[in-house]
Amino acid sequence: MAPVVITLVSDGSRCLLARQASFAKGMYSALAGFCDVGETVEETVHREVAEEVGLEVESLWYTGSQHWPFPNSSLMMACHATVNPGQTQISVNSVELEDARWFSAGEVREALERKRPPRERAGRATPVWVPPRTAIANQLIREWANQQPK
Repeated sequence: MAPVVITLVSDGSRCLLARQASFAKGMYSALAGFCDVGETVEETVHREVAEEVGLEVESLWYTGSQHWPFPNSSLMMACHATVNPGQTQISVNSVELEDARWFSAGEVREALERKRPPRERAGRATPVWVPPRTAIANQLIREWANQQPK
């Protein structure tokens, strides 16, 4: 079983969601990456956030875990992480990600309300949506949204 961290990054008022090219159109999620041999969860969060989006984590906390059978039976450990609100310039690692960007609480709430992938419409951008409730990524995103002022 391979240990993986999945991390939702926030600057206090926004959260960072990213997408891989393999994701369904419009889907964004939390950052995720495998733990290297001998690496702690905390070290993995710091490294993965720096590698994937070029941000430095200030603080983090563990929130839960989930077994994930793909691609080869992983244990996903979910964390929230914060970065300095004054240092939020994203540098997307295009080998790992197709896109990453900051979302407001309102945008995240709208994405959470979409129960399934939205239909594509000619001439219109595909609306952003997030993984389903069965995924720990959804739990992370929902926890963050519920902590934000309405």
